[in-house]
Amino acid sequence: MSASGPSNLPPEPPRRPNNDICRIYEGLCGNFIAQTLDAIPIIVIVLDRNRQVVLANAQTLHATGLPIEEVLGKRPGEALNCVHALSAPRGCGTTQFCTRCGALRSLLAGLEGRKSVQECSLSRMGAQGVEALDLQVSSSPIEIEGTTYVLFSIQDMSDQKRRRLLERLFFHDVLNTAGGLSGLMDILRTEVPGHLREDADFIHGSLAGLVEELFTQRDLAAAESNELHPSFGRVRSAEVLGAALRLGAPYAMDGDKVLLMDPDSCDVEIVSDAALLNRVVGNMVKNALEASRSGGEVTLGCTWEEGRLRFWVHNQSAMSEDVRLQVFKRSFSTKGRGRGLGTYGMKLLGERYLRGAVGFESDEERGTTFHISLPLAPQDDPA
Repeated sequence: MSASGPSNLPPEPPRRPNNDICRIYEGLCGNFIAQTLDAIPIIVIVLDRNRQVVLANAQTLHATGLPIEEVLGKRPGEALNCVHALSAPRGCGTTQFCTRCGALRSLLAGLEGRKSVQECSLSRMGAQGVEALDLQVSSSPIEIEGTTYVLFSIQDMSDQKRRRLLERLFFHDVLNTAGGLSGLMDILRTEVPGHLREDADFIHGSLAGLVEELFTQRDLAAAESNELHPSFGRVRSAEVLGAALRLGAPYAMDGDKVLLMDPDSCDVEIVSDAALLNRVVGNMVKNALEASRSGGEVTLGCTWEEGRLRFWVHNQSAMSEDVRLQVFKRSFSTKGRGRGLGTYGMKLLGERYLRGAVGFESDEERGTTFHISLPLAPQDDPA
């Protein structure tokens, strides 16, 4: 480390005197940007070329607990009580820890005239001691009355990060337990007396369904966070239809409904993610069975049309106009509050990750058909 600080940090710019900072602040207060920033419900500050605060919105003052007079002239880490900024003689941006700081990287890009969004893990000194925050920071160069500044915003992502961590731990632990029980029941059902075989098969099927539902919810949570990574390989359409039939059979039996496969369905090999495709088609089958009346018939099949493979699931009931207009919304469901991820999940997984097209047709005469149309192979990597 050199006398001027860590060698891989940019040179520390000189600091403006407090009188100059106050003069710039008073000028900016007369500009429309001051009122605009106060209307934004996240931390937004304006920094000069020396990385010092020359304007801060109301949310910044609320988050720091400081009056504007004490925020002006500080650098971002100093205003937020970053433990490294507080421990360094020259403050924010001058320690070895700062070489890994997403906020500093974002800010330096903004000073170079580029917009930059980064993640930043910040340890700050709070009222109850050291607090760990997961932040998303953004820097954008702006020009105000002929002078270039950096608009620097901060969003606290800590709750989202904690929730995703807890979700991953939950799915890991519960899937291990449920998967173990399902495997054990698979062994035991071959050992039970004949008069208990039907009950054992039912328990095994229920456990297998629970495991599949957990996998579906895990993948959906990952998909919404852009953390899902499909595994593409060769998939036969007949195998996908067979898996959907097996998945839907217990639901059909329980509701006294009929589940059939169209005998004219084609058997074509495509490149896709088998697990995700099974979940999309399986969800279509479950939703169709749930929408059917007792004794109703649900049919699934696939056709090859113009170089694309089309899986479809049909039931005899028609959707109302209100349902048709909202069917793919995240939180909408005809089955009550707290539901609504079925059709939303089909759309998300089928289009963003499998590069297909998910849709439906529904009317009183022909009933309802959900479908997913897929290319022979995805043209690019999913997001």
